[in-house]
Amino acid sequence: MGDSTPRGVALEGLGEAEAERLAHDIAEGAGVPHLIARILVARGVRTPDEAGVFLRPRLADLSDPFLLPDMDKAIARLVEAVNRGERICIWGDYDADGISCVALMYNFLGHLGVTPVVHIPTREEGYGLHMDKVEDLAKQGVGLIVSLDCGASNAAEIAHARNLGVDTIVIDHHEMGAEVPPAVAVINPKRRDSRFPTRDLAACGVTFFFLLGLRRVMHGKGLIPSHINLKKELDLVSVGTVGDMVPLTGDNRVLVRHGMEVMNAMPRAWLKSMLDSRAISKGLINEFALGFIIVPRINAAGRVASPHPALDFLVARETGSASRLLVDLQKLNNLRQQREKKIHEEIVNSIRRDGLSGRKTIVVFDAKWHAGVLGIVAQKLTEQFEKPAIVITRVNGIWKGSGRGGDGLDLFEVIGSLSHLLLKYGGHKYACGISLEEENLFLFAEAFEKAVEGNITARKRTVHVDTAAGFDELTAEVMERLEQLGPFGIGNPRPNLALEAAGISVAPKGYTKVTDGDNRTWDGFYAAKGALQREGGARIIASPVVRMKMGERFIHLNIKEVE
Repeated sequence: MGDSTPRGVALEGLGEAEAERLAHDIAEGAGVPHLIARILVARGVRTPDEAGVFLRPRLADLSDPFLLPDMDKAIARLVEAVNRGERICIWGDYDADGISCVALMYNFLGHLGVTPVVHIPTREEGYGLHMDKVEDLAKQGVGLIVSLDCGASNAAEIAHARNLGVDTIVIDHHEMGAEVPPAVAVINPKRRDSRFPTRDLAACGVTFFFLLGLRRVMHGKGLIPSHINLKKELDLVSVGTVGDMVPLTGDNRVLVRHGMEVMNAMPRAWLKSMLDSRAISKGLINEFALGFIIVPRINAAGRVASPHPALDFLVARETGSASRLLVDLQKLNNLRQQREKKIHEEIVNSIRRDGLSGRKTIVVFDAKWHAGVLGIVAQKLTEQFEKPAIVITRVNGIWKGSGRGGDGLDLFEVIGSLSHLLLKYGGHKYACGISLEEENLFLFAEAFEKAVEGNITARKRTVHVDTAAGFDELTAEVMERLEQLGPFGIGNPRPNLALEAAGISVAPKGYTKVTDGDNRTWDGFYAAKGALQREGGARIIASPVVRMKMGERFIHLNIKEVE
């Protein structure tokens, strides 16, 4: 097969002989196939014990929730509100992460006999806390607002709530400025004084750790009437974490790994309805099902209508009601796809027509675009053109946009440097939201272009390779073990293997047949431009995955490169 250490493999200075020795020791000591051991070595694992921890992460390995700032203060205030029978409002966000946060908190408070007021703004209302609604909640007698996946940038609104006699607990994960909002507690792993190991938690992850701490304190004080099983809530944590595209490392990986296990073993009503409708195959709930089937349907409600049907779906107790809500979410998702496709095609045509492809960035705006799909269009543009993209539309007289960054770019930092041109901004390294006046649209576009360093258009995407492999190594046992390396996503991508094929045939739409040295045929997909036929042998880089067809499982090759 030639060089057994293909280009792209990051072995941190290890020589080929040393890498082979480590792989042999891990294969023997951890009892895994040699291919899995080689992948582990490529990802920084050096001993059988480390391999065991990576392959079998435990919930007991989760970080201590009390390493998050203000945990004690937040717990004390919520316990006080529950004991005094105060009206509590849960204020969330309209995306999958925010809705999952609300569902988590709603379920937990339900165990305590508390029915909270729930407010999730529509995209037209806008992200975060709003003065008028805060005033309305005060008039309703709400004494405590728990803001989930928002609040970090709402110092003025939180101060106004305090003046009205309403306390606020902020549970968020967005980047924070120097000013900490004047809330009773601000729980955020991105605070400068945070000691929590995983900085890039999704908001639902932060919420889950808060509930872990809250349960511990309330149980210690004898305030919980019965055991509250938080493990079963990991399905919601998985939805929000995958939906927010945070790195699947550290605590995030542990949470999603166990969340998928819970979903496969004990699906709740919302998931049963998806299994019954065959939107997902039973036993194949993985990061693909989460990212491409579940999350888009949860997001669709908040993107094109009210987010509340998605919340009702996730907290449904009966499969029948969940199934009815799923039908509505499917319709909303279809509508979202139509709007997204139309806007994306319009932007791509304008980029090609107006000669904007030579720019380092993409900033586009149009008053008629629907605000709910801007983020996903920006993501598609970033992936297609390999550039940071910000898509902006007009909402109630204000221009609002959503952006996504490219490789190696801290989008939040760049946007922050342009705050003088903005009314408001927020987000994190990978995604942002902005608001600005119409007179600043062109100024912002030019300033953003200048602020992004490096010639992004000249970057060539390199395909990472974990290890070389033979087709004979792709056995049922290996594929089962391969899934133990997951969940896969940002920070922990699905392994890519270098394989020597005897031949490859690619149809115009990407459907591919690969022939190995034993004349066996493997199905795959390769997003090449046009058909490709090669009989004299080819080196391919592919990611193997298990697919289901007619009730049978087979190995499918997602081909990234053909040489």
